[in-house]
Amino acid sequence: MGRRKRQDSSDGDEFRLKRTFQTMLSTVDQLMRELTFACGTLLELKLVNLGNLLAKGVRVELKEHIVSVLVINLGNYPGQASAYATLVGLINVADFEFASECVFFMVQKMGESVHTRDWNKCRGVVHCLVDLYNCRVISSSYILNLLAAFMKDCEALKDPDDLVGITPQVRRDFLAYCVLSAMPLIGRELELEAAFDKLMVSLQIYIKKRSALHSTMLSVWRDFNQRDYLEVMWQQVDGMRQNHWAEPEHQLIPRPYKSFDETLRHGKVHHLRNYCLSAHEEGCRYPAPRVCFRIFSCDSVGEIPNLPPPVSIERHLLEAQILDMLISFHNERKICADSLWMYAASKPQLPVYYCIVEVILGEMLRLPNAKWTTITYGSLLVELCKRQPDKIPQVVVQALDIIYNRLNSMSVACFDRLVNWVSHHISNFGFNCQWSKWAHSLPSPIDPSATNLQPKVVFLRELLKKCCRLSYHQRIKEVVPDILVNFLPPPGLPHFKFVDETLPGAILSKDLLEAMRCPRASPKIISEIIKSSTGIGPLLKINVFTQNCLHLGSKSFSHTFAILAKYQSVFKDLVKGDWDGQIAVLNGVFDVWVASDHYKFVVAEKLVKVFIIEPISIVTWIFGPSMRKELTKMYIWELLHSAVRHLKRVQHDVEVVDVDNPNACDPVVKSVLYTVVERLVKILCSAPFADEGTEEHYWFQWVLGRLEETLFIYADDFKVIKNKLMKISENSSDNRPEVSKTIAAFVACVL
Repeated sequence: MGRRKRQDSSDGDEFRLKRTFQTMLSTVDQLMRELTFACGTLLELKLVNLGNLLAKGVRVELKEHIVSVLVINLGNYPGQASAYATLVGLINVADFEFASECVFFMVQKMGESVHTRDWNKCRGVVHCLVDLYNCRVISSSYILNLLAAFMKDCEALKDPDDLVGITPQVRRDFLAYCVLSAMPLIGRELELEAAFDKLMVSLQIYIKKRSALHSTMLSVWRDFNQRDYLEVMWQQVDGMRQNHWAEPEHQLIPRPYKSFDETLRHGKVHHLRNYCLSAHEEGCRYPAPRVCFRIFSCDSVGEIPNLPPPVSIERHLLEAQILDMLISFHNERKICADSLWMYAASKPQLPVYYCIVEVILGEMLRLPNAKWTTITYGSLLVELCKRQPDKIPQVVVQALDIIYNRLNSMSVACFDRLVNWVSHHISNFGFNCQWSKWAHSLPSPIDPSATNLQPKVVFLRELLKKCCRLSYHQRIKEVVPDILVNFLPPPGLPHFKFVDETLPGAILSKDLLEAMRCPRASPKIISEIIKSSTGIGPLLKINVFTQNCLHLGSKSFSHTFAILAKYQSVFKDLVKGDWDGQIAVLNGVFDVWVASDHYKFVVAEKLVKVFIIEPISIVTWIFGPSMRKELTKMYIWELLHSAVRHLKRVQHDVEVVDVDNPNACDPVVKSVLYTVVERLVKILCSAPFADEGTEEHYWFQWVLGRLEETLFIYADDFKVIKNKLMKISENSSDNRPEVSKTIAAFVACVL
């Protein structure tokens, strides 16, 4: 009996120890997560709480967990590298061996992050290691060696035209960015070191020699060449150097370790081996080049009090910290909005809200592609407007007015994103907008016709279409001023032409309607009626059947999808493998929903997804002669990109992935994309030359912009057919040099 009690007691002790360990594990996780922007408690207090918990003695299992979480958080929250460096510094004072494990593990994971293409983690670890020098954990010689290792590839560039045997510029740019962004953290402490001065000279030479031709193509506005991000950053850091690395005001460089200076003095310095960065791997994808996005300037909105100049280090630090918050919390709009709001509140002397809106819009309109979906940025701005109704909405309105006034020179590749964002944003606020102000800025007399292709007119027309999608026609008609009523699309009512019994195919249509309305109607009966019909061709039969289906299902999308599902087998029997038959189906959709771009897009997309229409047929139809005027409308390009995405998904499910090149383009997808570019170039080259300001001139500019947008969207896929693109470019140079220049610039700057 006694032995059983002792055994029960032993089991209970083991259970209590396990429960205590689990409790401590979850507590440490929580405290380490709180070392981010999302919590309102003072950062120093969080570090004290975490330091006190770890100072009581840590089990081996917990140490391993802490080290792992540390590196994960540096990847997820690179903007908080200084906080995690301070934590390691406090650990170093209490437990030298444990701190050594942390440092070695970070260095190891930094090398692995290059292989795994986790660039945020790589940058976060670099910044953390640099701040570990400020926390007296590692030596200055190691930090200088580490940064020199990152600059080694950049120093190998002797001539920007010599591309043999050197790494890609995107790799060198990323490595230079890691070093350049770390300079403000250690500039004052190490400016007298010869190795540090050599780093600055190497950076200056590299920035001067590297190519920045991409800045023209990646500019959002054609008449304003946005400056290369790395060039501007060098100018900002160099300005700080010329000012003897004076600390920016308003604590723009987070240094939480200063609060623990007396404690950190007692820590021992770790001496590490010199770092050697792994070489470039063929096929490795690096962060894309960037340009600076500026909309708030003295020219656009007048002077904004205390807004740091564009080339000041303060402007860079503000934007970098805002961008880090977006990277960390973009999937959680409420947490992200709270973090941005608290960051702005911590710096009341600075117009942080202007920088927040500018950074968000800059990332949303970024070329060649935005990092996340448009709804991600839009929902975040809506959340910010709700949290700060007296500040953010006014800034957003100013930004929107500036962008609207620059529409004439805006890249077409950004146009759809802008329309989608604005429509989503105003739909959250009763569709209230600067409608009257925008209308009165249009050239007089105002021409709302579809042939008017001026950018502002097209923007308003497409924006109102999107608003009708998000609401309903009568609601939008009540909101917009009378001056813009003619810009509204017509009510989305179906048009069924076979009510005219004199038309060819009207008899078949009547027979089909009677049969399809019968409760006992089946695909087999309908197929027999179509086959037995005489006097009309097979393409007209397909067109008649399509129009009948859409006419009967015109009450709603649900009705349309239901009837398409019911007679899916009939459609497939009629058009399987027959491209002309599939075009006849699409023409039937166009005939019924001629007044509704929305229905045309949704129904055609559905036909692709249920495998009635092949994506290549969509391409053939879109670039057919009858669709020339439709090429300036958004829905056509939405449909094209939807069809390509569907094809890529299908091919991905059935293809055998190449282990050596998992991103390789599927031959079917490659063929479709090549056809898209080929057809686009052919249409552009056949367009007549026209004077600036004419309808034909605007048409050419819109379609040329769509070519550039298509190249941007599928840049990874076009890499494998780069030579074919250059051949298309050479063939078009005689007819239309603008087309050739667009393709050549894309190949040179993006690929």
